[in-house]
Amino acid sequence: MKKAFSITAGIVMALMVVGAIVFGFLRVPGSAKASASCTATGFYRDSINLTAVLIATGTTYNVTGSVSASGCNIGVYYGPGTGGTVSNAQIFGANYFGVVNNGGKVTVSNSQIHDIGENPLNGDQHGVAIYYAYDNPSKGTIKDNLIWNYQKGGITVNGVGSNATISHNTVIGQGPVNYIAQNGIQIGFGAKGTVNHNIVTGNSYTGSAGASSGGIIVVGGECYGSALTIGVHITNNDVIGNDVGIWLSNIDGTYPNCPPTLTPTNIVVKNNISTDDGVNNTSGYGPNAGYQAGVSDQGDNDQIVSNSICGLGYTPVTPPPYLYFIDVTDTNNVTDTGNTSCLDGSPISLMKGAPSHLAHHGMPTYIR
Repeated sequence: MKKAFSITAGIVMALMVVGAIVFGFLRVPGSAKASASCTATGFYRDSINLTAVLIATGTTYNVTGSVSASGCNIGVYYGPGTGGTVSNAQIFGANYFGVVNNGGKVTVSNSQIHDIGENPLNGDQHGVAIYYAYDNPSKGTIKDNLIWNYQKGGITVNGVGSNATISHNTVIGQGPVNYIAQNGIQIGFGAKGTVNHNIVTGNSYTGSAGASSGGIIVVGGECYGSALTIGVHITNNDVIGNDVGIWLSNIDGTYPNCPPTLTPTNIVVKNNISTDDGVNNTSGYGPNAGYQAGVSDQGDNDQIVSNSICGLGYTPVTPPPYLYFIDVTDTNNVTDTGNTSCLDGSPISLMKGAPSHLAHHGMPTYIR
C-alpha cells in the first residue's frame, strides 16, 4: 500500500506542477526584464568563453530573487574557491547553464530554474539547469528546487572530487521529443553523491539518432575517458515517464567494445518507483529498435533492491522494441532482490541471460 500511495502522490504532484507551468499559475517574477549584462567568466565550453549575469566573489556569495539571463550563456557562475547559496531564486533565459559551480562549495535550494537552452530548444548538447563541473572539484547541496524547460539536462554533477547531495527536487523534461535525448539528473566521471526523494519526469527521446533518455543516470569508466563513478546511493525517488528510469553505466574498454567494469562500483538503487506508460523510444537499441528499462545496470557489485517498477514502457515484449523491468543482462555481480510491480506488489521477473544490448545502443548521451 505504501508503494501504491507513493507513486500516486508522485504522479499527481508532477502533473500539478506541469499544469501550473502550462497554464501560467506559477509566477515568474522578472520574466519581462530587459536583456542582462553579460560578463566573461573564463569558463569555456565549445571553445566559447562563456558569459554570466552574476559571477561569485568570495565564499559567501548569495543569490536570491529574479535573475534574467537572456542573451548570456550562464545565469550564476561560481568559480574555484568561491561559495555561497542560491536560494528562493528565479533563474531563466541562459542558453548553456542556469547555475554553474566550478570548484566552489554551493547550496542551491528552494529555487525555480527554467528556460535554459536555445530558443526554441534544439539538439545542441548544452542547456543544463544546475551544473557542478568536472573541471574543478565542486561540492554542495541541491535541494527543494523546481526545474523545467531545459534543453539537455536538469541537474549534473561531474568529476573526481565533486560531491553533492541531491534531494527533494522536481525535474521535468520535455519528452517525448525527437530532437534531443534529455537526462533529468546525472552523476558522472568520478563524482560522488546521493540522489534521494526527487521526482524526475518526462525525459524521453523519439528520434532516430541511436539514443535513449535517462531519468537518473550514473556514468563513468575508461570507455568515457574518465574515472569510474563509485558508491552513489539512489534512494526513494519517483521517476516517471523516462525511457530509462535509473541508468547505471560504468564501462571500460574502448568504444564500441565497452564491457561493464570489473572494478566494484558499489552503487545502491533502493526503494525507488520507476514507471512509464509509453513506448516512445525508437532507436536506443539500434535502427528502428527502441530501448527502455525501469532500471539498467552496467557495473560491478551494484545493488538493485526493493524498487517498484511498472508500466507498458517497461513491460517486456517480443523485440523490437527492447523493454525491460530491470536490465541486468550486461553487468557483473549484481544484487537484485525485493523488486516488485508498483501496482500490485508482485515480484518482477528479471530478464537474465538475454543478448547484451550494449553493443547495439552504446551509452547514455551524457553531459561532460
